Amino acid sequence: MTDGVMLARPVHGLVNESQRVSHLFPIPATQTPPHRITALCGASFGPGQLERLDHPSGMPCEHCLSRSPQETRDPSPPPARLDAIERTLHQMQIQINGIKTALAATIGELPDHDGAPRQENDDFP
Repeated sequence: MTDGVMLARPVHGLVNESQRVSHLFPIPATQTPPHRITALCGASFGPGQLERLDHPSGMPCEHCLSRSPQETRDPSPPPARLDAIERTLHQMQIQINGIKTALAATIGELPDHDGAPRQENDDFP
């Protein structure tokens, strides 16, 4: 069992600079620090061999990334929320139509039978 993952890379001088990639490590659920910690890619490190990172830095370990935990929740909103959004959008459309009508009346435009605005003094049928 783990409490998530942490990001770390080998300390300067332990490996060649090109091998100082950022690894993902499962955080043990125990309070006792392990003697060795193994990255998701299988690379194993002992005490004092890692620099913990608070944010991504440098090159990532591609193998760790490919084995990283994927979010399992459905990213789509629940149907009840979609219904609420649709109701809100419908109410907003009604309000917009009311504002359009009030604005048209204020500036003297009357909607034609096809919905296109026309001036009160238009000579066209």
